[in-house]
Amino acid sequence: MGRFAAALVGSLFWLGLLLCGLGSLASAEPRAPPNRIAIVGAGIGGTSSAYYLRKKFGKDVKIDVFEREEVGGRLATLKVQGHDYEAGGSVIHPLNLHMKRFVKELGLSSVPASGGLVGVYNGKSLVFEESSWFVINDDLYERLKTEL
Repeated sequence: MGRFAAALVGSLFWLGLLLCGLGSLASAEPRAPPNRIAIVGAGIGGTSSAYYLRKKFGKDVKIDVFEREEVGGRLATLKVQGHDYEAGGSVIHPLNLHMKRFVKELGLSSVPASGGLVGVYNGKSLVFEESSWFVINDDLYERLKTEL
């Protein structure tokens, strides 16, 4: 699991535990919201956790976000030959409903993807390149077989 994925899963795990613990039906008495919340990491996982916690608790809870590197994690703007390019999270997969909702909620715009394959470049070489192959699973194979 990559650094970004591990940070996102970790942040969302702790956010889930916090929200489940605060809204637990098992406790007999309602619990007061915390006074302070600390979030480690200011990538997409940490910043989205801070955003949703702020929405849940309002301005009464102090939320501290700690980051040892740059805010944004793998999200960055790169300058290449005098032009700025968005890197990292600039591609939002059409099936990623969480990111699509986040883009809409924040009032951001998106540009539809043009044709072609997608790759991930780490500054030295392509570390991932999308394939044009189409994988046929058993269910699809059976449907195709009956249609032909």
